[in-house]
Amino acid sequence: MRESTIERAVCAYAKAKGCLVMKLAGPNQNGQPDRMFVRNGKVLFIEFKAPGKLPTALQLRFMCDLYEHGAYVAWCDDIEEGKQAIDRIFP
Repeated sequence: MRESTIERAVCAYAKAKGCLVMKLAGPNQNGQPDRMFVRNGKVLFIEFKAPGKLPTALQLRFMCDLYEHGAYVAWCDDIEEGKQAIDRIFP
């Protein structure tokens, strides 16, 4: 399964739950997570990976910085894992 397939499915799931879903793809922003999800004042960032792949060291640093500033962060390489991350933050 491709990373894009996982990302599309999780984003559709989040939108169906009422989340605002934003793609993060700015120039000179290497390491930032792929997507930001917002609902009811909560923010979740998710880095999507192909099955079996791990975030890079730069991506992990970026996610740690976001977490330290109070954001929820996750990475996933599976559709169900992504849906679970959405459900944990936006029940």
